[in-house]
Amino acid sequence: MPDDPICQAILQNLEEPLICTSVKYLAEDEWILDPVTIADIYEPLGLDFIVDGGARIADPSTVVDMTGSYPTIIRQGKGAKLDWMVTGTDQEAQSTYSRKAA
Repeated sequence: MPDDPICQAILQNLEEPLICTSVKYLAEDEWILDPVTIADIYEPLGLDFIVDGGARIADPSTVVDMTGSYPTIIRQGKGAKLDWMVTGTDQEAQSTYSRKAA
């Protein structure tokens, strides 16, 4: 749960979960920190709304893919790697080991 005061204020007024993500430029590996820039780029692509809390500090979250056999870390960020998570490299090693053992 983010401790950001804007996020906390929104959550206090919702009766459902909130999902959000970090925002990158479409053609670059760089984070967008300015809400006006985010709106300019993503509104034409279907962005419904944006909360303008000013420029934010980029502290990317950890993204974990829960759709496969193992929870796999897609992006290591602020969150820790837990014992039950694997990285793409770990999963490849497990797959190779399984094939050799069989």
